[in-house]
Amino acid sequence: MPRYRVKITRAVTESTRVTVEALSPEAAQAVAFVALADMEDAFWNLDEGSWNAGPAYITAVEPADV
Repeated sequence: MPRYRVKITRAVTESTRVTVEALSPEAAQAVAFVALADMEDAFWNLDEGSWNAGPAYITAVEPADV
């Protein structure tokens, strides 16, 4: 019987925090993205409950005997 390798994916979210100075909350959002782009060592955390928030789905199926 043929064997298949099936990739099963779950969507999760991660967060990081960036401290910035800005004149408004809207400006802080723009400045934060610039600061994040300049960071080489941002530390991302899996969001609470994210690992089990959504259903798993198939993203690829390929023969395993090739």
